[in-house]
Amino acid sequence: MEQNIRLGRIAGIPVGINWSVLVIFWLIAWELADLVLPGYDPHESTTIYWVVGIFATVLFFASLLLHEVSHAVVAKQSGVGVRRITLWLFGGVSELESEVLGPNTRCAD
Repeated sequence: MEQNIRLGRIAGIPVGINWSVLVIFWLIAWELADLVLPGYDPHESTTIYWVVGIFATVLFFASLLLHEVSHAVVAKQSGVGVRRITLWLFGGVSELESEVLGPNTRCAD
């Protein structure tokens, strides 16, 4: 998975996003701000809907990133190298250097 935008490193692992995340981010924020939130509280301003929609979308992608970081940390603890984490159109991917041999595989410390 190609990283078009690099965000930095978490736990020493390069983290980035593919351009497709920007499209999904926009679609989720728009749906929340324009379609969902006005139905729950029709008397708020459009600005409030957009602020809440963008904030909720940021939280969604933060949880997705946390999910992928947890995969990467467990892989590193099991002795598997992690190349990078990339968020993209359908979620995220932790690119591992090899497969974990079993559920209790650990590297020798």
